[in-house]
Amino acid sequence: MSTISINVGISILIGAIFIISGFILLYKPPKDINPIYGYRTKRSMNNMTLWKEGNTYSAKLLIKYGIAYLVVGAIISFIITKDEYALLINLILMILVTILLFVSVEKRLKKLSSESHEKFLG
Repeated sequence: MSTISINVGISILIGAIFIISGFILLYKPPKDINPIYGYRTKRSMNNMTLWKEGNTYSAKLLIKYGIAYLVVGAIISFIITKDEYALLINLILMILVTILLFVSVEKRLKKLSSESHEKFLG
């Protein structure tokens, strides 16, 4: 099996994991705040509204980012043919996508939290 095939396969696998995780979270969301399953951060576990929004929004982003990862990862695998470099770039890309996911969801939850706080005060 060629290096390109392996690297494309890894990109597909990682993207598929993101997509499948997103669909599971979207269609089988956790019913209650819990420490085991769902989008679990200090902010998302603060109240039920933030919990539901955090899980719904992160699920949608997981699907979106998973599809993007499939495409970008496959393209990178064709451009960078050295096995170790392609694997390293795939790893870095996966970490960046995960960070982007958390930053995006937390930003949305922070905005939602401050809007509900303003409604409460005003």
